[in-house]
Amino acid sequence: MPGYWNNILYIDLTTGEIWNQEVDAWEEYIGGVGVGAYIFSKIGKEDPFSEKNPIIIMTGPLVGTAFPNTGRHEIISRSPLTNLLGESNSGGHFGYSLKRSGFDGIFIQGIAEKPSVVYIDDGDVSIADASSLWGLDVYSTQIKVKERGEYSVMSIGPAGENLVLFSSVMNDEGRAAGRTGLGAVFGSKRLKAIAVRGKKLVPLARKDEFNRLSSRVAKELIESPVVSGFRDYGSMIWMDGGQGFGDIPANYFRDHNFPYDSLSSMKFHETYVVRSYHCSSCVIGCGRSVDFHGKNVDGPEYETVAAFGPLLGNQDFEKILKWNHLVNSLGMDSISTGVLLSAVKYFIDNGMIDISLNKYFENGFERLEDLIVDIAHARGDGKDLSKGLERFAISRGIERDMIATVKGLEIPMHDPRAFKLQGLIYATSSRGADHMQGDMYQVDIGGSHEEIGIVSGDRWAVDTDERVLSAIKTQDYRQIYNSLILCYYAQPSPSEILDAFNLSTGLEKSLDDLMESGARIVNLKRRINVDLGLKMEDDYLPRIVRSPIQGEPEESGMGDDELRSLLERYYRLRGW
Repeated sequence: MPGYWNNILYIDLTTGEIWNQEVDAWEEYIGGVGVGAYIFSKIGKEDPFSEKNPIIIMTGPLVGTAFPNTGRHEIISRSPLTNLLGESNSGGHFGYSLKRSGFDGIFIQGIAEKPSVVYIDDGDVSIADASSLWGLDVYSTQIKVKERGEYSVMSIGPAGENLVLFSSVMNDEGRAAGRTGLGAVFGSKRLKAIAVRGKKLVPLARKDEFNRLSSRVAKELIESPVVSGFRDYGSMIWMDGGQGFGDIPANYFRDHNFPYDSLSSMKFHETYVVRSYHCSSCVIGCGRSVDFHGKNVDGPEYETVAAFGPLLGNQDFEKILKWNHLVNSLGMDSISTGVLLSAVKYFIDNGMIDISLNKYFENGFERLEDLIVDIAHARGDGKDLSKGLERFAISRGIERDMIATVKGLEIPMHDPRAFKLQGLIYATSSRGADHMQGDMYQVDIGGSHEEIGIVSGDRWAVDTDERVLSAIKTQDYRQIYNSLILCYYAQPSPSEILDAFNLSTGLEKSLDDLMESGARIVNLKRRINVDLGLKMEDDYLPRIVRSPIQGEPEESGMGDDELRSLLERYYRLRGW
């Protein structure tokens, strides 16, 4: 089928065997996370660090083409952090280069005898000894791998090597597949890096029409006022917009008492020399690089600024830049790291755990860098913390409702008390607390797509079938994005996305067909998780992010009865 090569690269690191294999699921599951989950569903219940637990890296039918903002890839495996289906999504150039090399995806199994790097040269594949790279940080690894040629490089850092359960897979310098700890799966397989380059043209069913559509959509995006905000200030612009909704959590989700203007995106761009960064095929350029004390470093995303800033009670951009660069170089998820550190500080301040860790938070976080490094190496005071917030807190006797996780995954920087249906998304998401599986914080500020059932509404009056159905449709729609694969910051109309899919593949799908595929992917991931041990009680939102904040509207809170009612509506409307 056009739009695909119908060619998955299979690699067994134990035996060194390399082969190609076709897949028959494109029409039903589109690509990306959909086809990746389909392939994973055939594997069975393997331990995250088992040689049989695969790493599946997928592109989609729009990746590698001229359609704007499709330079992305998905990584799927069983998560060591949640023990459920793990998935993570990243931009940069890796997905684009992989698709142009003649592969729709990569399936990796086994455990290498020595640290290894996989090279993909326009379809030719080899495995090389990476023993000299083991122990290097992400940036140094990428530089070393590129000595062999101009590749797009995906790699892990010390955190992945040391099986930190929230370690990330980094690519193209500071782009991160950060969530669910898949860097540790790479580490367990002694897979240090994958390098890819390719120049093959992706086959398109109706090439001329597809390219005309791509040009028109690119022009619309460039002229969009929403896109201009991301272009000018990056994702950090939500530090300016989110505070008015009470959406930026502070002091470990306990309040919103923080001088947010001290960390505004405008102040950041006035203070530092900042350059924009474009992923492949991107017309936005939300990525940032910054001149920082004579070094060029990756600028932090919104989630990182909020996690290392308000959530931790820190007002200093200098520290955020330093910690962001450190966490990226070590290969750790900045969301999980920030939530974990803010929790430890809160537990200490409130006498809930031993104060021995307090030395890292004193004197303006003077020694916090030391703790971050120890976490990445799973040593000393960082050893227990390297297992993630939920395991650490439970081991210290912290009650469940004070632990800011869902299904073991740390909650991101969108407060459910600002947009209550975001809390429902967190509770029901397949990978745990997840703002990328359904972004009701965007929908309920006016981001409707009524033609596919996504309708804005009162952000606090949500306990109706109509409102819950809108959340469900939002989840379904985002599966389509993660399967095609398309960046969330690009907002073509659903009809334009449908046209791109049909013109790429030659199919004649309707919007209803496309949304049915989204629902099918949600249901497939649910079935996989049930097979992996998911219980209904795991669809839960801890009280720490749903108890109303003092001085704010009472209706922003969500009691146990309302949560139960929302979940009952959700299950009924899903047919679960």
